Amino acid sequence: MPDKEWEKLKEALREAPTEEARKAAAEAFRRHEQAKARPKSRPTLVSLGFKKKYPTSIDVKDIPGELERNPAFFEHLRDIVEAD
Repeated sequence: MPDKEWEKLKEALREAPTEEARKAAAEAFRRHEQAKARPKSRPTLVSLGFKKKYPTSIDVKDIPGELERNPAFFEHLRDIVEAD
């Protein structure tokens, strides 16, 4: 069964990268991560790229903040989720 919060994140990422959509995506990502509750784990999202307008390595716990601040990262995460 797909995670309800993951589905909310995907819905938010389908929107244009407005400030409201970025905040909604960040909140959905926070709730998704809280539901998983990984003890003592520090997973990192790594993207292979050169001179991108978003971080190429970011702790998963920092993704919501980056989603709120950075429209380029929002679109990058959208691409990742659409491939899912």
